[in-house]
Amino acid sequence: MKSLLQKISGSLAATIFIISFAQIQPVKAQFGDTGELLLAGTEDANTLLFEYLKPFGQGFGADLNSGWINSGRPYRTLGFDLRISVALSIVPSSDRSFLVDDLNFLNLERVDGPMESQTAFGSDASGSVMGVFGTNPFTGLQQEITRFPMPQGSGYPYVPAPMLQLTVGAIKDTDVSIRYAPTITVDEFSLDLFGIGVRHGLNQWLPGGSMLPVDLSVQMGFTRLQSNFGLDLQPQTGTDIFNPFAATPELWSGQGIEMTANGFTGNLIVGKTLPIISVFGGVGFQTSTVTMGSPGSYPITSFNPDYNPVETSEETRQRRIERIDNPIDLEFNGDNSVHALAGFRLRLGFIAVSASYTLAKYPVLNAGVGMSFR
Repeated sequence: MKSLLQKISGSLAATIFIISFAQIQPVKAQFGDTGELLLAGTEDANTLLFEYLKPFGQGFGADLNSGWINSGRPYRTLGFDLRISVALSIVPSSDRSFLVDDLNFLNLERVDGPMESQTAFGSDASGSVMGVFGTNPFTGLQQEITRFPMPQGSGYPYVPAPMLQLTVGAIKDTDVSIRYAPTITVDEFSLDLFGIGVRHGLNQWLPGGSMLPVDLSVQMGFTRLQSNFGLDLQPQTGTDIFNPFAATPELWSGQGIEMTANGFTGNLIVGKTLPIISVFGGVGFQTSTVTMGSPGSYPITSFNPDYNPVETSEETRQRRIERIDNPIDLEFNGDNSVHALAGFRLRLGFIAVSASYTLAKYPVLNAGVGMSFR
């Protein structure tokens, strides 16, 4: 039996890697496109990135709080359920694009393109072209230093999160769930996940509870996800740009976005368990926090305070490369709070197929398959 479980868990881990690889590709591509936004400088880049990555932070938070339950009744003592599941939060239309002209910038403004730009999970349409401005030390006038286009959306308004979950029955109509995703690395993207949940049956505490035609239970769960997306922002080049870091190109290695997502949920569940199928529904609450940082050093372009049009040396060119460290510092608090959910589990021998839907601002569809024994 132990050997069988090891083989099954190994197969599920391999499956979660394959599914993750397919799902990560559109997400990974969008993060790779965010590097140019750092040309705006620390404060303006954070303003843009907050809007662009908002659905990613909100969606992952919603994903983490879904899929804990696939039946209304806790598993009996030593009963278990081992399954792989995939959560897909649906980005609402209001979070698929934003108006750059409504944002407050220090040194940035739209110089071309539409007012509307896409978020990471918006359409793949072209967005605004942003210009970085500064004071020319030679003329004393505000002039454009450089410009960059806003990245397109993925055209994929869903935020995916795969995970592996084991639920084991304990005592007193209680079961415990452990969530886990092995460290998944795809090119310069990595992800790992851990969570723990508890469910407890209420019928035993109610007068005549054993006679009720449905099962009542409460459930709580906490999940943490950590991931890293590699970036590659290299210094701009040109005959009018002085790069004091030209001899140390390794300075720009190690760029990336590090993300930590925490989710907590509590639910009141009512369900009915039949020999083949279980159905359930309920209400609950959830909270989530997603933080993002950017380790490494990044090159931005600015006016050269030593500019001298008469001189011919590199040091007196009109523009120069400057270095900023750890520029991104973002936090997203989940929009989802009170929610409703419903779902089912279909058992075919030891194989169980389950699905659930959470109704909230960021709705989540969660589907799973695995091995179940009550």
